Amino acid sequence: MPVQGNGRFKLILKMTNVKIGQYMISDIQAKYDQLSSAQKDIFAGYGLRQVKHFVEISLANIEPVLPENAFVQGVNAAGKVQAFNAETGQYYLWISDLQWQATAQPSNSIDLKEDFLEVWKVFNLGQYELIDLSHIHRDFLESQLA
Repeated sequence: MPVQGNGRFKLILKMTNVKIGQYMISDIQAKYDQLSSAQKDIFAGYGLRQVKHFVEISLANIEPVLPENAFVQGVNAAGKVQAFNAETGQYYLWISDLQWQATAQPSNSIDLKEDFLEVWKVFNLGQYELIDLSHIHRDFLESQLA
């Protein structure tokens, strides 16, 4: 049963199902428990909405224009998508004017593309609208503290 605190509702019991729009993410705790530590960090840091956006929109736009033989590594510590060409050793960053730019200073701290894909898969984010995914991660994580 929810109780009001600081103008917001907090759940006393751990969340198992979360209603979003007209849909429900069932067994959110069980799905969260399937994630690796890195994937839990992505869940907490980006949220399900940003994960869906990255997987379905960003990757769809940037992968077709990757430099030859390069692959997307993930999102670096500066929040930029980073790619790498293993044949040449060249790193690239996706920059604001919508193109890849070679960089001599790649980030070693990267949230991996594969981890974003796994979060997207575990939570079956393809079936939800972006708008419906706002705050799900925050509400779930707050319920863990209650």
